[in-house]
Amino acid sequence: MFGKLTDVFQKMVVNKSLVLGALTGTVGAFFDAVLGAKGFIELHMYIAAALAIIVFLDYVVGVRIAKKKDQYVSNKGIDAVIRDGIIFLIVAVGWIFDQLLNTGAFVFAVLALSFIYHNLQSFAANLYVLGWDKYFPMWLFRILESEINAKIQKYSDRGESK
Repeated sequence: MFGKLTDVFQKMVVNKSLVLGALTGTVGAFFDAVLGAKGFIELHMYIAAALAIIVFLDYVVGVRIAKKKDQYVSNKGIDAVIRDGIIFLIVAVGWIFDQLLNTGAFVFAVLALSFIYHNLQSFAANLYVLGWDKYFPMWLFRILESEINAKIQKYSDRGESK
């Protein structure tokens, strides 16, 4: 189980999710400090809600692809739910560190925004593999080419694509 979580973090390094999270977290922490933490609780709730929605959408579309390709296995679905639960726990620990270290929203924002970006990429690539790319802007899918190729490989039947 932790091997899969390690894989997620390695993928987040490759696709620059952690870098984007660090940049946006730094900007967010700066504005948090400038504003004196006004709306601080609301900001956490909005970011957490965005993460929850994107993780849920990615899960639903991933299950749809697996069922469509006759590759749905319940234990993989359970593993995905557990992995996503661990993601939320990691983000919660980030919030705890922010409270302990008095760093505003920095650690929370870096972790949450990194996972948001990572799962948004996965969700968009899943949409493409599902064949729904005609309903979404094509430039988005060109940006996600490596993630799309990984999804096609994951869901391919003996190497066949889409």
